[in-house]
Amino acid sequence: MRMSATFCREQEALQRAKALSEPLENRRGIAMAAAKAWEAEAISAEKRDAKLTPLDKLDTAIARQFALEAGGDSDGQRISHG
Repeated sequence: MRMSATFCREQEALQRAKALSEPLENRRGIAMAAAKAWEAEAISAEKRDAKLTPLDKLDTAIARQFALEAGGDSDGQRISHG
């Protein structure tokens, strides 16, 4: 599953906040490393999204709608309702 740039930026901010509030140096380092990884993923997601043409976005929306109408999720899998 590809994550949106917005989600990645939110995770980056959470990890940076965690690093700032963490009293232990090694845990601060881990949180900062995680923040940097989320930042890199956000940049990657932004580049990927920039390459999508409006038609690609429309095709994705149409495919998602068909999947929802068929009772499945956006990957074409059936959703169990019971």
